[in-house]
Amino acid sequence: MKEDLRFKKTELAIRESFFHLIEHKKSNEITVAEISRHALLGRGTFYQHYRSIEDLVMAIEDEAIAHMAKIYDQNAQQKKIENVSCLIVYMIDYFEKNKKQILLLIRNSNGEFTARAVDIFLKKYISCDYSHSDEKELKQDIIEGTFAICGFIGVINKWMSGEFDFEKKELIELLNNVLFKIYN
Repeated sequence: MKEDLRFKKTELAIRESFFHLIEHKKSNEITVAEISRHALLGRGTFYQHYRSIEDLVMAIEDEAIAHMAKIYDQNAQQKKIENVSCLIVYMIDYFEKNKKQILLLIRNSNGEFTARAVDIFLKKYISCDYSHSDEKELKQDIIEGTFAICGFIGVINKWMSGEFDFEKKELIELLNNVLFKIYN
């Protein structure tokens, strides 16, 4: 049990150091030595957790996407407006709680983090509806899903960056209004 706690504390120190450093430079400019120095760890300790900086970044991105996917799975089993309304609330809660980290991932990944998230959620969106009667209907779902997912991510990014001066409650209401217009 003690080793587990030590491992988790070290993991947290590595990630906190990474997020501190990424505020000042791009992830591909950060070295293992810098993270280790900032976290007060030896470089070897870093390598017990990750193979490289890229491995660390991928693990952080995977964890964020997995958490968002779990929220999606719990709230959007069918494309019902009530489910998607709940999804909006829970996603915004997640983004608000992890704002700094998500923004840093988005800004420092050259669009890769966002593209991975869009791909995963588009697959989930399309799989919600098994009633595609033909190829045209499937294509329509792909366009609709891409539009909705990319639009949502764009709005959230602008909100978290401070470009939209909305309180969380107001943002949820506005997104629900847009959703209502689209699905009715």
